[in-house]
Amino acid sequence: MGKSVSILIRTSGGLAPKKQLGFGHIYRSINLADQLKPNKIHFLVEDFGGAKEIIRSRGFKRIISLKKEISLKEDIENTLNVVKKNQIDILIIDRYKLKNQYVRALTRVVKTVVISDLRIIDFPAHLVINGFIGFTNHRKYNRFGTKCVLGPKYQILNKNFQTKLKNVKTITLLATFGGFDESNITNMLLDSVKPYLDSMKLKIILGPATKRSKKIVTLKNRYRKNLTIVQKTNFMHKEIARAKFGICSGGITSYEFARYNIPFAIVSQVKHQLITSKEWQKRKQAYDLGIANKSTKKKITIFINRIMKNRVRTKNHIIVDGLGAKRASDEILKLL
Repeated sequence: MGKSVSILIRTSGGLAPKKQLGFGHIYRSINLADQLKPNKIHFLVEDFGGAKEIIRSRGFKRIISLKKEISLKEDIENTLNVVKKNQIDILIIDRYKLKNQYVRALTRVVKTVVISDLRIIDFPAHLVINGFIGFTNHRKYNRFGTKCVLGPKYQILNKNFQTKLKNVKTITLLATFGGFDESNITNMLLDSVKPYLDSMKLKIILGPATKRSKKIVTLKNRYRKNLTIVQKTNFMHKEIARAKFGICSGGITSYEFARYNIPFAIVSQVKHQLITSKEWQKRKQAYDLGIANKSTKKKITIFINRIMKNRVRTKNHIIVDGLGAKRASDEILKLL
């Protein structure tokens, strides 16, 4: 394409306990924005804590803030103003609980793309992209006549996951529970894995908003050789590729483990992640350990036992190839 395209990404997320937000939409928006360079990218962000810092750290400077829990009317007005002021060619919306009234209002004035999750595809946009594992890879039109590209081949991952890596395993288990471990799964995992830390290598990526508990610090000091704790990484693809097994929540990270065909378990932090987790288990790619609760520690212990006794069984086939962000970018730019 000749001239640079002006793109606005409307997203939301951050530290918002009990609001089912987190950083999933933020990271996915950034991953798509990376693929859409060198076009002019603007972010319109409803920041519940820490979101703008993450976007800025990835090199994006055009960030416009919205107040938290903005009303639908104000949201529409604000977005329309940003679209007109910055001569936006394409609006990309990736946010939780998106209203069709918002989409319809924006579609009248700008090419509009919705990035969606689970089986939700009925938006009156110009394009819907949904990489949910529950879909087979295909294209269809929704009830509004909008083109939808569906299935895990369209799941938007960091561009690093397009890289094929050598199969060199240096970690027994890699654990990561998103940008913020709201359910405190890390401590449950440490309780379960403690008896095995003399004979296995565990690496935990806490996420930018998860604090180090006393338990983490104590065990890290006791098992320096076999327990590695890092706050965050810019090379998640390398971390995952080095692991024999994984454990995560039911968000985008599940697709990242699947990209390198790593057997993994899922502990869901919120109810909607259970839907994704059950789909992975149905395809024999992962173990669904349910939502985080009082029984989670026991379930994790059973999974650790399976690992140590070499009894983890998953299908050996690639469902996610890491090219979803490129495919999504190509479909978006076709709108012009």
